[in-house]
Amino acid sequence: MKKEFRIIKNGEALTITKSATETNGGYTQFEGSDEPGVGPPLHVHFKQEEGIKVLKGIMEVEVNGKRFQLKEGEEAVFKKGEAHRFWNAGTERLYYSGYVKPSLNYEYFIEKVYASANENKDDKPGAFDAAFLLTRYRSEFDMLVIPRPVKLIVFPILLFIGRLTGKYKKYKDAPGRI
Repeated sequence: MKKEFRIIKNGEALTITKSATETNGGYTQFEGSDEPGVGPPLHVHFKQEEGIKVLKGIMEVEVNGKRFQLKEGEEAVFKKGEAHRFWNAGTERLYYSGYVKPSLNYEYFIEKVYASANENKDDKPGAFDAAFLLTRYRSEFDMLVIPRPVKLIVFPILLFIGRLTGKYKKYKDAPGRI
């Protein structure tokens, strides 16, 4: 069961090639591609391991503040709790494969992040969606590019306003926290 997510603005694409449903929640497998200079922001998975393998191109990786490059055929594994990011360090489109294990809420979270970014016509989700997703799934994920005061002060205000105005109706079937 393949699901494809694209952030339209910056040329980032992700395809789920093996879903949690197919692996009984054991892992989610994906393939991705990014334009030069593009990649996910600094983030952390608190309950999951993530692995990445470069299929074509050059990937710059940052893990816990240390940087290195991966070339075709090389891979990296990010342990639970390791802050990491990666991006296309080359001049051609980067292609990679990877996994997140266990799956937990990864597929739901990433699908909603991409959808919100596209609705927002940006490379990041809208503020109301970010507040909802990063609060609901804070035990699993964090986007470290968002300042802590924003998460502690602004997010609760956005959540309150979002609930009052019905902005979160689209999340009525959101899976629970793990």
